Amino acid sequence: MTFDFSGKVIAITGGASGIGAATARAAAAAGARVVILDINDRLGTEVAAEHANISYLPVDVADHDATTAAIAQIAQTEGRLDGLVCCAIVQPLIPVVDMTPEELRRVLAINVEGVFWACKAAAPVMMKQQSGSIILFVSGTAEMGKPNSSPYTASKGAVAGFAHTFAKEVQPYGVRVNMLRPGIIDTPQFRGSNPDADYSKLDKPEDVVGPVMFLLSDFATMTNSLVTREGSLPRAPREVAP
Repeated sequence: MTFDFSGKVIAITGGASGIGAATARAAAAAGARVVILDINDRLGTEVAAEHANISYLPVDVADHDATTAAIAQIAQTEGRLDGLVCCAIVQPLIPVVDMTPEELRRVLAINVEGVFWACKAAAPVMMKQQSGSIILFVSGTAEMGKPNSSPYTASKGAVAGFAHTFAKEVQPYGVRVNMLRPGIIDTPQFRGSNPDADYSKLDKPEDVVGPVMFLLSDFATMTNSLVTREGSLPRAPREVAP
């Protein structure tokens, strides 16, 4: 499937690395104007320098006013907003018994409030133009749990609940809100919370790009839906004996 995003404008939170950066590259290559919102100036600038269609805005998504201003700036500069991909997360390893109020608040501020504020800012723009696609990332850990990751798992459960409600609020205006569960992906956040994993056996951020591009495209006519991927085909398929 070939995607043509010519004329589309896409904002990606957490777009300086991992799935966000991989999506930025793919969407820009497909013709979209992409703006990545992140707090990592070095990586954000580097990704933006890779393609003329990518730009970088330094934004902490936990900051309501900064996020609102950034989305407004994108809409004013580009004249529209066709896609919002919320990739910004933190995933620290913190046992419940050792957790401080500050640590919990920071995770929820980025993983939950960051989604709320980005969606709140993008919704009026998309509702006015009667179109748009918003992609929120969820995780199976919210259902199954993962030791030492209670803030993260709680945040992903919250995002799923928010997505179902938000999708119904904006559906009458032609705006789609869908969830993507990417599976285990070799990202900086995953490495930080899984220091003993065998990274050579993990899927890469580029393996998630296909589902994201589909959900951003006009091919994806659904809303309030969950797309799940749990693994990739082997890069070197085995030969089948005759």
